[in-house]
Amino acid sequence: MRLSLGKKITLLLVFFAVALSVLALVIGYNVVDNMNNRHYMEMADEASATVARVVDAKSAAVLKQKAMEVYKSTSNKVGSEDWGSPEFEEYVGRYAQLAEAPEYQKLLRQLRNLQEVNNVSCFYLAYVDPADEAFIYLVDAALDEPCPIGTIDPIFEINRPVLSDPAVGFPAYITNTSEYGWLVTSGTPIYDDKGTVVCYALADISMDAIKQEEMHYLTLLALYLLGLIALLVLLTVLFVRRFITGPINKLSEAAARYCSPQEGQRSTFEDLNIKTGDEIESLYHSMVQMEHDVNTYIDNLVKTKEKLDYTRMEADYMSDLARTDALTGIRNKLAYDQEATILQRELDEGQSDFGIAIVDLNDLKKTNDLYGHDCGDVSLRQLSLVTCTTFEHSPVFRIGGDEFAIVLRNEDFQNVEELVGLFETRIRALQDTDPTELKPWERISAAIGYALYDAELDANVSAVFRRADEHMYENKKQMKGGGAPR
Repeated sequence: MRLSLGKKITLLLVFFAVALSVLALVIGYNVVDNMNNRHYMEMADEASATVARVVDAKSAAVLKQKAMEVYKSTSNKVGSEDWGSPEFEEYVGRYAQLAEAPEYQKLLRQLRNLQEVNNVSCFYLAYVDPADEAFIYLVDAALDEPCPIGTIDPIFEINRPVLSDPAVGFPAYITNTSEYGWLVTSGTPIYDDKGTVVCYALADISMDAIKQEEMHYLTLLALYLLGLIALLVLLTVLFVRRFITGPINKLSEAAARYCSPQEGQRSTFEDLNIKTGDEIESLYHSMVQMEHDVNTYIDNLVKTKEKLDYTRMEADYMSDLARTDALTGIRNKLAYDQEATILQRELDEGQSDFGIAIVDLNDLKKTNDLYGHDCGDVSLRQLSLVTCTTFEHSPVFRIGGDEFAIVLRNEDFQNVEELVGLFETRIRALQDTDPTELKPWERISAAIGYALYDAELDANVSAVFRRADEHMYENKKQMKGGGAPR
């Protein structure tokens, strides 16, 4: 069957328009969906990591031990798949008294306080029993039907690596269920002072809103494209003469550039400036409107991402605040514990060029008793300043009332003897300063000791810390005995 030129052009244009529309829909949706998925997964990882850093690990360890005693003594364990059944209620009832324990209540308050300042569905703590391959809830801060302590869930296939390596935790993953909808989940290990995984801090973030918004804009875009296709068919039937093929080719090229833009070429349809005075010009204006609508859609998604970025910034601020000493402004004990964990991991991987120095302020109690705690605070800040300016290439932590720790790496690790000597010189200079220039509490005295990692002496980072602490106390004894500082 022979077709007229008009019908050929119509069929060709209809095919092209449909294919281009489907391609634009698929590419646009996949790009935006992948971007949102990555962003939510990063946000979930950061949220669970924040909880792991902030919650009380000691309370979590005590609560886990109590819960596991009940768990191990229970022969008839009932999983969450039987939620609401008499057997399930009898099983979780064995843990009821633990929900009144001070550790449980403390952790629940901490989790709910964190929920109030984070854009999450809920935070919860859980423990994994590798022997039973079970995921056991400890504290669930959800406001709506939280899982009772002792509730058992199976381990998803994607999370099975945690059974053999507890430090892996639960890297962010996305699920879509009829019960919870679209949900991104992440879990970070919580460690005790010995570096052992106590349990996991998990965060659930609902993605229902962003998924609905994606489908809403996708539907609108599809309707616009369908209307545009209908308009193209009508215009093609009316125009079969010489002025139709040229403008259509221009529009096709512009559409291709829009789907695969080069740098600085996002706006393409308006640049054509077609003025044929007929239906082709109408088609041109429709394409411009489509471009505006798609750009508006993209701009709305960008605004949504900016809101999510702001939430992440707030989470980062809370994390920094939790690791900063309020008096001196340097890092605190929590920050040191995290640094020690990193050092241990590097040590396990064969990186051993590090050391630890311990600094202790002398006579802080005497200063507090004679001049008041405000003056004692000045002494601490003075010591913090001297320590930080001396070991300027190393992180400094206040790990106790009058005790500071320095992690020695790189340049400071290589020049530790000179730096310790410089520190002692600066301390002596403060003590020798004319009393008219400095107050008594500003002319501080401090002892210092350090240790560099030695594979024959140190089994772990804690051993290096102990040796440094012992050397510091030897130095302190020499100073009290009238000997010269080491």
